[in-house]
Amino acid sequence: MAARAVDGRGGTVKLLRVVAVLACLETVVQGLLAGMHLNGDVDSIDPHGFNAYVFELLVCLQVVAAILLWRRNRWLTWPLKATIAIVLATFTQTFLGLESSLAAHAALGVTLCAMETALVLRAFTLHAQNSAR
Repeated sequence: MAARAVDGRGGTVKLLRVVAVLACLETVVQGLLAGMHLNGDVDSIDPHGFNAYVFELLVCLQVVAAILLWRRNRWLTWPLKATIAIVLATFTQTFLGLESSLAAHAALGVTLCAMETALVLRAFTLHAQNSAR
């Protein structure tokens, strides 16, 4: 996929990239903590729960970054659509975890990791131009 020039004044492209990379790394940490728990380390469930709230904060920041990017580039809708989908999946994930629906929780966790990875890869195809209008 070729890089697409977007108005990146204010660092909106960089902000989206940074927050998306951090959120993507959080999904890997969540998977590690979940695996530790399933492997018998019962003490890993508390960090897994805390990390879930960190991830929720990051995905909400992703939405803010996507809105800021969209405000300068009204034609660029995919980041906002993707981040909203990730937020919805994230809160569904939290609900499933709190309800101990482990099969669905694990499957959605893998899906969230894939969604975040796709967002990161796609965000790095954007080429920020600081052009004045």
